[in-house]
Amino acid sequence: MTTQPRRRAGIRIVVPIGSRRVMTIVAAIAGLTSVAVAAVGLSLALFTAQAETPAVFGTKALFPGERVTPAFQVGDSSSGAEIDRSSSFAVDGDGLTATTSAWSTAFASDRYLEFDVNTSLASSVAVSAATFDFKFASSGAGQACYYFEVRRISTGAVLGTYGSSGSPVGCVSGTTLTSFSTSIAASVTTTSIADDLRVRVFGKEAGSAAMVIDRATVGGSTAYQSFTLYPVMFRDAADTTLELIPWGLDLP
Repeated sequence: MTTQPRRRAGIRIVVPIGSRRVMTIVAAIAGLTSVAVAAVGLSLALFTAQAETPAVFGTKALFPGERVTPAFQVGDSSSGAEIDRSSSFAVDGDGLTATTSAWSTAFASDRYLEFDVNTSLASSVAVSAATFDFKFASSGAGQACYYFEVRRISTGAVLGTYGSSGSPVGCVSGTTLTSFSTSIAASVTTTSIADDLRVRVFGKEAGSAAMVIDRATVGGSTAYQSFTLYPVMFRDAADTTLELIPWGLDLP
């Protein structure tokens, strides 16, 4: 290995030529390392700059107690093909209807239908916007009309009357099913009342025919949920002979 002399301030310094090459290589490696570190640092900065998603929590009131209700929309696939076995009164437009016995041509106190709805709500909660939703038609060519009372199941007390024999809630001429929604908010003010609710429908039909019913439900809302209540008991006294027709899934 050869050396090359250097002079500095009158001092002769001898640096091996091989050592200069080593120092040049070391300097080059240090430079590359700095570039790599800078590049890695930039990448890390991009990842760590992501904003954290805040957690959002909500609360609902808890109402202790046991509440039991049957299903009203039911699909039966026991045959291998599903058949709709839902309540005739639960959903409109599903092809499932109930036909009453024959009415007279005039309203009468002993000619009516009754719907006792299920008791699925926590008690003592304020209810708003309660409605009775009824979809029906005549079974013939005549005009069918109705009005109704809202009652308590436990006492039979009448909470409110909607319409009258002289001013029915609704009328339908012919067999076209027609929907009516009537506010019963003045009668159903709490869930305790809604869980003890009976609707008695008085009717008439111009040709003394039957009615076809596609829906009969009670709807409403609380501060915590919207709800729909369905008949667990149907009483048909349109022809003055009372017939009790319970919802099959509500039987013990």
